[in-house]
Amino acid sequence: MKKIQKDILLLLGILLAAFGLWLIPVLLNKDMPAMVSVLQDGRTLGVYPLTEDRTVSIPYGEEHYNLLLISGGKALVSDADCPDRLCVSQRAISRKGESIICLPHRLVIQIESKEESDLDAVTY
Repeated sequence: MKKIQKDILLLLGILLAAFGLWLIPVLLNKDMPAMVSVLQDGRTLGVYPLTEDRTVSIPYGEEHYNLLLISGGKALVSDADCPDRLCVSQRAISRKGESIICLPHRLVIQIESKEESDLDAVTY
């Protein structure tokens, strides 16, 4: 009888430790907001939190630009002077792994977050 009780206590201790190890990263990542990362030619131009509404002008060369709008927890390119303007027609992004790309201006705008996305792939 005593051996069974000790086995049960050991099992409960192991389960409690495993739950604690799982819970710590979850609680630490909960306070980390998603960030919008702006890259041009592979260089990071800026990283902005999705929680703060702002408008960011992203220059390309001396005459060209993209206008990034962060509002309501989403980011989108509201205006650009690239020839095809495909970046302007892309939908707003807010989840880890989503991105807006402007090939003429060599620009990548992507969401970075420590939390896991519920999507494993996105197709259009």
